[in-house]
Amino acid sequence: MLEEYLDNLFDKTGDVRCTNPIIRRLIIDGISQTSKIIGMFSQDLLKGLDFKPKDLTIEAFEAFLAELRSIFWLRNFGFANIKPLAMSKKKQPDFTAKYGNKMCAIEVFCLTQKHEQQKDPVLGVYKNFDPNFNDSKFGCDFISKANEKKKQLDSSQDFIMKILLCVINSRSIINLNTSKEMKQHAKFLLNQLKWEGNYYIGFLTGVEVNGDMTDVVYPRLPVV
Repeated sequence: MLEEYLDNLFDKTGDVRCTNPIIRRLIIDGISQTSKIIGMFSQDLLKGLDFKPKDLTIEAFEAFLAELRSIFWLRNFGFANIKPLAMSKKKQPDFTAKYGNKMCAIEVFCLTQKHEQQKDPVLGVYKNFDPNFNDSKFGCDFISKANEKKKQLDSSQDFIMKILLCVINSRSIINLNTSKEMKQHAKFLLNQLKWEGNYYIGFLTGVEVNGDMTDVVYPRLPVV
């Protein structure tokens, strides 16, 4: 089903990632690995994730990949009992998980190449971010999307921790920011949102910059 979907997506969009054998293998291997992490068969996992085989848009494709990658992020930060909830028709977060003995809600969204910062028209290079993402398209889009997603995080009083996880695909955003800077951005954005309660912001990039993994979560997770 997945390979047929990628073929159809390529026919519709012409996106060469869909036919790249390395990328296809990474996706298939990723589904296999995440199925083992959460203890579900691959077909059941696809139903639980935001996988829409009839939605042949790049946005839908990247949303699906964002959720798939989020399982690794959660595992790497010490979460357990990870459960995808897309198959439910109720208003719920994308995942629930346990952090120690605390029930957590995780809502995922993706910011892609269209959220790039501006290029210098003379030098033709990306401008550095303001340290706090002030007046950047990334910051504006993040705040707007975050407030949309808050309803899912607040859908149950059982959720003691609420994590808004942003998957960043923009290479320039990643390359211009260390993990320390990403934590500063997360702190700034959480302050801008003015959410009251036990909320966290995570960034998932999946890459290292100068040996520094840029995946972060803010505030620091409690010791369990």
